[in-house]
Amino acid sequence: MYDPHSPLLRSSVAPDGLPQPEAKARFAEDRLLDAVIWCEVLPGETVTEADVMDRFGLTRAAARAALTRLGYDGWASPQARLGWQILPVTGALVGQVLTARRMVEPTALAAAPLTRTQRDHVARIGDILRAMQDQNTGGAVVAFRHFVDEIDSHLLGAIDPFSARHLRKLWHHSARMVRYLEDAGAGHMFRRAEIFDLVQAVVDADADGIARARHALIDAQERFVLHQMLKSEAALGPGSGLGASRKQAAAQGRPS
Repeated sequence: MYDPHSPLLRSSVAPDGLPQPEAKARFAEDRLLDAVIWCEVLPGETVTEADVMDRFGLTRAAARAALTRLGYDGWASPQARLGWQILPVTGALVGQVLTARRMVEPTALAAAPLTRTQRDHVARIGDILRAMQDQNTGGAVVAFRHFVDEIDSHLLGAIDPFSARHLRKLWHHSARMVRYLEDAGAGHMFRRAEIFDLVQAVVDADADGIARARHALIDAQERFVLHQMLKSEAALGPGSGLGASRKQAAAQGRPS
């Protein structure tokens, strides 16, 4: 479910929901990117300028700019005479994203210099999460995730901006994969089981504890994504096997 108030999304709107004056030029681009991250536009879907104009109420120029930005940032690729294909969720993509997170996330966030005030705020959020952890209604799940995002936002905001920008994009990829593979009707939803260990580690300023909690989160997301992908009935297309990929790479004169 799309949450326009998630702390991890870019700040392109004012509290009343209208674009801020300095953000109007990028509002359309950010809105379309958010739609991709939240799977309003599905992985592997091919969209055109006309589709984007109709679905999001954009002008043709804004739709073109938004799609071009998706392509520039690696979220979509142009398809001749068809439009833009949104980056599909594949096993290779899952592996790349989670490997990159393991290299960056635990160490970077463990060193986040949170203030006493910020740690106290995280403690209060932890109390709220404990009170609602067993609630499974749609609204409770959304609220739980919002508060979890707020904790992550505190950590992200305390590290250097270059690492934070890289890590935010990796989190966006992970969130998209998880949301795409969740099945609310069957009760297959990802829950942050490590969050209370993370809260305690943040409150105690325990760098090793924060790192362990982040590793636990990445491992849990990997298990969830792979478990859900193994239940998929989607067929592999021609040339999608590893052997075929290596042959194609060799034919193009590049390493596989």
